[in-house]
Amino acid sequence: MGGVAAVLITGADEALARETSRLLTSAGHTVVAAAGDLDVLIIDAGAPREFESALAEVVRVLQEHLPLLERSAAPTVVITGHDEVAEAIANLVAVQYARSFPRLRINAAGPDAALIAATAQVGPDGPSGAYFESE
Repeated sequence: MGGVAAVLITGADEALARETSRLLTSAGHTVVAAAGDLDVLIIDAGAPREFESALAEVVRVLQEHLPLLERSAAPTVVITGHDEVAEAIANLVAVQYARSFPRLRINAAGPDAALIAATAQVGPDGPSGAYFESE
């Protein structure tokens, strides 16, 4: 990701959102509370009880922000979750949307602030439809 990006973090628990925000801000990006201009969308699927409702919520959030992302020069989406179900949802949505929207970088990442921040900074030539996890 070249230059300063407007980043929106949705659904994250407070500690994860705060640490991810700190890392992205220290890298020179602007973390926003509401989307006007949007370059990076981070969606946290949390630790859902029901697969279908959690999947529907991730898709709803992504669909809601697609028009703003499509106006960005380097649109990026990172989807994360806190358990196996949420990680499966993140991976499923990332793969399917990456196929449907090839101009966007849409990836899934494990629930680690440094990993999420690094994945959010994947450039326009970076991978899409991938899953990143901590070692």
